[in-house]
Amino acid sequence: MAIDYFANPPPGLDLMESRTATNNAIGIVLFILSLIFVLLRLFTRLRLKHEPLGLDDYLMFFALGLNAANLACCIAGGFFGLGKHIWSLGPYEMRKITIITFIYVYIYSWSVCVIKFSILALYRRIFGLNWFGWFCVALTSVYLLTNHIVLPLYTRPLSFYWEQWYGAKGVILVNEANFYLGIGIANLFGDVCILVIPISSVLKLQMGRTQKVAICFVFLLGSFVCFASLYRIITITHLVRTTDISWAKSDVFIWSSVEPSIGIISGCLPTLRPLMVRILAVFSKRLPTSHKSSANNDSKPYPLNPIETISKKRTRKVIKTDDLEGTLIEEDGDVVVGERSRGKLWMKARHNHDHSKSWRPDEDEMCLTTTTVHGSDKGDTQGGSENSFSGKSDARGITMTKKFEWDDEKRS
Repeated sequence: MAIDYFANPPPGLDLMESRTATNNAIGIVLFILSLIFVLLRLFTRLRLKHEPLGLDDYLMFFALGLNAANLACCIAGGFFGLGKHIWSLGPYEMRKITIITFIYVYIYSWSVCVIKFSILALYRRIFGLNWFGWFCVALTSVYLLTNHIVLPLYTRPLSFYWEQWYGAKGVILVNEANFYLGIGIANLFGDVCILVIPISSVLKLQMGRTQKVAICFVFLLGSFVCFASLYRIITITHLVRTTDISWAKSDVFIWSSVEPSIGIISGCLPTLRPLMVRILAVFSKRLPTSHKSSANNDSKPYPLNPIETISKKRTRKVIKTDDLEGTLIEEDGDVVVGERSRGKLWMKARHNHDHSKSWRPDEDEMCLTTTTVHGSDKGDTQGGSENSFSGKSDARGITMTKKFEWDDEKRS
C-alpha cells in the first residue's frame, strides 16, 4: 500500500533537507522575466509600431496568466512539503501534493499549448502557414486533448488518486510517471517541429546571407524551450525509478514551470526587433557626442539610420521661387523664410501660390540643409562663367552644393 512509503527511510538520509526555497526562487525569477518580455512586446506593438494587437499577442497574454497559475501550484506544493523527502512527510501532506499535481497537469498542458498556438499564430501573420504548420497545430491540439482524456482515467474511482495515501481502496489504471514520460516526449517533438517552421520561409526571402542568418538566429532562440523540455523529461525518468516521490516530483514541478516561462520569452523575442533597432539607433547616435566638440567644420556629417529615414513621419512643404533669394518653407500654415530672405520677401512668398512645391521629411526624420542661389543681374557679364555655393550644415546635416551656369545671350 502507498502508506508503506513513509516507513524505513534510507540510512544516513538527512530528513530535514529541502530544496523548496531554491525551486520557488527559480520559478519566481523566470516568471518575472517572462512578464517583462510580455510587457515589452505590448510596448513595441502599441507604442513603437502603432499596430493593433493580433491573435498571437492575446494568446501570449493568456499564456502568461496560465504561467502564473503554474507558479502558484509550485509554491502551494512546496508549502505542503514538495521538495522534501517523503519520509519526513505524512499522509496529509502527500494527499495535498497529489491533489495539486492533478490540477497542475491540466494547467501545464494548457500553458504549453497556448504558447505554441501563439507562436504558430505569429508565423501565420508573418509568413503564412503551409501544410507542416497546420500539422503542428493538429499535433498540439492532440497533445492537449490526450491530457484531458487520460487524466480522469488515472484511477478508479478517481478519488483514489489522492485518497490512496490514507489506505483507500481503488484500482490504478494509468502509471502516472510513465504517462508523464510519454507525453513529455510528444511535447518535445512538437517543440522541434515548430522551431523548424520559419527556417524555410526565411531562406526564401530576397535578402543577403548575413541578414538571413540573423533572422534565423532570432527564431532559433526558441531552441531554449526544447532544452527545458528535454531536461523535464530527464527529471521524469528519475521520478519513474524512485520511491522518494515528493523529492523527485519537485524537479518535475519546477521544470514544468521553467519550460512555459522560457517558451513565453522565446515567443516574444521575434516581436521585439523594432525595439532593439530603436535602442541600437539611440545608442549609435549618442556614441559620437564626445567627439563633437573637437570636430571641425570639415568633419563628415554623422550618417543617418536607414531605418529612421524610411519610417512614417510627417512632412512639410518647401516652396521654391525663381525671383527670390533663399528657400521659403511653409509649415503648419506659417511661412518660415530662408536665412537670406527678409522684409518684403516674406510678404511676396506669403501670397504667391504658383511656386513649384516639393516635399521633404520633418527634422525628426532627417536633417537636410539646402541653399538655393540665383544669378544676379549685376554678376559677371561674360558668357559661360560658373559660380558655386556650398550650403553649411551641422554634424547631423547633409551638405549639398548647387552649381549653375549662365550665358548673357540666353539671359537676354
